Amino acid sequence: MHGISAADRRLMLRLAVALLAIFVGLAAFSRLDRFYSHKFFDSTGRAEWIWPHVRLSRGTPVACFATRDFDLAPSRYFTRIKIGADPEYTLYFNGREIGGRRTGEEHALDVYDVSALARDKGNRIVVALRSANGVGGLIASVDLSPDYKNIIPTGSEWRIVRRWNDRLLLQDAPVAAVSAPMLLGRPPIGRWNYLQPRTVPLALPLRGVVEPHTSFAFETALPDIDIVSGVAVAVSRPTRATAYDFGPVRGRARVTVAWDEAESRAVRVRFANARAELMSIEGPVDTFVFAPGEKTVVDSQLRSFRYVMVYGAHAAVDVLQ
Repeated sequence: MHGISAADRRLMLRLAVALLAIFVGLAAFSRLDRFYSHKFFDSTGRAEWIWPHVRLSRGTPVACFATRDFDLAPSRYFTRIKIGADPEYTLYFNGREIGGRRTGEEHALDVYDVSALARDKGNRIVVALRSANGVGGLIASVDLSPDYKNIIPTGSEWRIVRRWNDRLLLQDAPVAAVSAPMLLGRPPIGRWNYLQPRTVPLALPLRGVVEPHTSFAFETALPDIDIVSGVAVAVSRPTRATAYDFGPVRGRARVTVAWDEAESRAVRVRFANARAELMSIEGPVDTFVFAPGEKTVVDSQLRSFRYVMVYGAHAAVDVLQ
């Protein structure tokens, strides 16, 4: 019986080293995964990404309202709402607008300190959600102290209201208009990875409304995308537009419509600082998505501009400051 050759011993040594390296790598990966998972759990706990039940493949506009009523412990140190939403949200708490933003490529967990507005009984969160193509998500929870965190997490106990009414910020709509949300899962999921918390100041109270100095209609073209033989092609689609001239102004545009549609509807808007930009078919175009029953939508983004151009739709514009 022959012993193990030197070549076999070297091979066994290399296999042992390789197995050890794999084991160390898996252990390190598991440790990092537990670290980052725990780190995010500290941020939102059991909160899940939620969204209304819609056929995402349709690519149609969606605007709706996620709501939750709750009581709070009297012994709380503070009340902080943590929220992440894509692509656009506006947060209301106990009837007051707290903040909001258009996400774009930046994903973060916005933290609002609403301690001065919170009460022991009868608190209400309403989140207006808007998506031009119907795709999106919302995640949120509430902190009451450094140790008592992530209560009221987004999940099946939240409600989705698909139609606006004037009492919505204070109470839910009739039962027929309310539904349970679609649960998308806990982070990390899809393009929403581990969101980093960041403190955001509360929206300032309204100081005034700026009306346009003048408005004028003209023919232009709207940048759009056509699918030709399965390939996305940029096109220019002729359309009529109305430009509202405010002079140099800084604020949030408010778009008002007269219709009352049964489905969400989008209005395409462009901001400009020079009249020559109005005729250009290049540049960013923003979308204001209206829920059924909703007559006004306020931009969640503070901007500096002179002109607001509305494509196609019959809509009026003023600016909130």
